[in-house]
Amino acid sequence: MPGLSELSFLGVWGMFFLWALLLVVSSLLVYLGLGGTMAVFMLALTHGVFTGFDPISWKLLALLGGLVILAEGVESLLGVLYTAKMGATRSGVVGAFVGGIAGAFVGSGIAPVFGTLMGGFFGAFGGAVLGEYIREKRLEESLRIGVHAFIGKLLAILFKHIVALVMVGLILRATWPN
Repeated sequence: MPGLSELSFLGVWGMFFLWALLLVVSSLLVYLGLGGTMAVFMLALTHGVFTGFDPISWKLLALLGGLVILAEGVESLLGVLYTAKMGATRSGVVGAFVGGIAGAFVGSGIAPVFGTLMGGFFGAFGGAVLGEYIREKRLEESLRIGVHAFIGKLLAILFKHIVALVMVGLILRATWPN
């Protein structure tokens, strides 16, 4: 029969594994159009509150908060800037931005998890196509811009997830059992 120290060791590492799993799963919320970086931050803040901000310090929380702001800002701009860089007019860029938001909203009503993600992507595509077509009256060019809006949205979400994983790494390093 294992001794108390072995059980304690397993308990500490078991809880750490569950903590790491919770953080990683929370980071995946970005793909659903939800605040994955904010969820990771809130988990770190909750940990800090319950442990007297040791080992998660105010300094680490400030860094994590900065990363949340960075990720949100870049996500908002990256898809739009990528679409513009690929030749979209202002109408196509605005269409991609508004379409992405509207698509995610409508998709949430149809299928709450998968619909949010797909609605955001296809909404950006459709909004860019519509915006370009209204302005330029060329379907082929409008479809090309729509594809770039879709890719821009994907790149923005991938960037945000990478930032969320960096946050997870910082938190796990701080909370690593001794």
